[in-house]
Amino acid sequence: MVTLSPVEPQSRCDDHQVQNHETMLRQRTNHPVDVLIIEDDPDTCANLSDILELSGEFSVHVAGTVRAALARTDWPRYAAILLDRRLPDGNAQELLPRLKKLAPNAAVVIITGHSDVEGAIEALRLGAVDYILKPVNVDSLRFRLGRIMEERRAREAKERGDAVFRNLVEAAESMIVILRPDHTIAYFSPFAEQLTGFDASEVIDKNYLDLFVAEPDRAFLANVYQRALTGAPSRAVEGRVSRRDGSTRWLLSNVRGLLDYDGEAAVLIVGHDITELIAAQERVLQAERLAAIGHMCAGLAHESRNALQRSQACLEMLALKVEDRPAALDLIARIQSAQDHLYHLYEDVRSYAAPIKLDRHECLLSDVWREAWTHLESARKQQTARLAENLAGADLRCCVDHFRLGQVFRNIFDNALAATRGPVEIELTASPVHLGNQPALRISVQDNGPGLDAEQRARIFESFYTTKTKGTGLGMAIAKRIVEAHGGQITVGDRPGPGAEIILSIPRGIP
Repeated sequence: MVTLSPVEPQSRCDDHQVQNHETMLRQRTNHPVDVLIIEDDPDTCANLSDILELSGEFSVHVAGTVRAALARTDWPRYAAILLDRRLPDGNAQELLPRLKKLAPNAAVVIITGHSDVEGAIEALRLGAVDYILKPVNVDSLRFRLGRIMEERRAREAKERGDAVFRNLVEAAESMIVILRPDHTIAYFSPFAEQLTGFDASEVIDKNYLDLFVAEPDRAFLANVYQRALTGAPSRAVEGRVSRRDGSTRWLLSNVRGLLDYDGEAAVLIVGHDITELIAAQERVLQAERLAAIGHMCAGLAHESRNALQRSQACLEMLALKVEDRPAALDLIARIQSAQDHLYHLYEDVRSYAAPIKLDRHECLLSDVWREAWTHLESARKQQTARLAENLAGADLRCCVDHFRLGQVFRNIFDNALAATRGPVEIELTASPVHLGNQPALRISVQDNGPGLDAEQRARIFESFYTTKTKGTGLGMAIAKRIVEAHGGQITVGDRPGPGAEIILSIPRGIP
């Protein structure tokens, strides 16, 4: 063991002298490491200063008592603190908790005599990282501090890497999740929170598959994650992720394994939200299908019109010949009514299949729905019906296709009239809202009918779904296409009580 040589205590431990050493050290190295020595023995203090300064890697600061140490205000600068086990006004056990608060990132090394090893071990329990026996061995001290500095550099490098990772992740418009081998969540990005509606604190350590993946897809994704852990990444994995509100979003994900994330292997999932893309693709496909249906129905309606016209002419001639037989005339009238219904069926299907081209103009939505109500006057003759408006001073100006939106209100009103027995009360409420980033108008149409059951609420906008004895079941499907063509939304309200509520959200579209 090498024993440090004693030096003049006043000349080596004087703070002014130490400052001179610091200046010389900073001239020799660009990044000196600040070390604080808390030691009351002048010889030991001087020798420790020599060892550290002569290496050219450290900038040394000293304090001879607990009071002198606590009087310092530069605690954040220290990477390491060499602390004497016993001081004139205290000891390491008393001082350590305060040092950990003042300099939480500093490594504390206890300096102790042979007879005081038990006290040093107790100090380790309180947060010290190591201890050195007196007299101090030069190589041992350098090795211990070197190890501390390596750990510090490794920790700082990891912190920098983590900071870069966080910055990249937080800026990315992607759902980024890191899973442990047992599929529990180790990391959940801010965009993942935004997309799913769950805070990271709610899902960390929870099973990702159980929380976000539907049962039929879990086995497939579990296999993908297992392959990633064995070094076989997967690209363009398409699947759905469940949200807090019960809805789902489509993700296109890249999956790869991480060799070391917090000390163990992990799976990195980077998913891009492609819900809108899939919806657009489905709309294109639906448009192609509808175009084919439209061409077919147009031809069918044209040929049928000729046949229906011929049969209509024959029925009119037949009516003249049997005008004295009421029963026969009644049968002829029924046949004519059935032909009219058949013709309207063709026209409804053709209209539904035709592409929607909007002719937008600024108008008042109140003019649109009042006109639609007027057009249903013949349907209202058989019953008492009243349309009440609750506008509350809302600005009703919108840039829309007056005719197309009139179809929407006619279909909604017609459904209310058909569903309600007795006096019909339809209440229309308007209020301003935002749809995405656009100002919009929310229109609620509520009737006093029997309302909608669970199946009707789920299927009301499906093509060819109807609860009427007559009709194609295309009215609300057409309404949905028209509203969405305007960039709006149409939904079924969940207001309690009897009656059905249909809610329209229409972008104003006014510059």
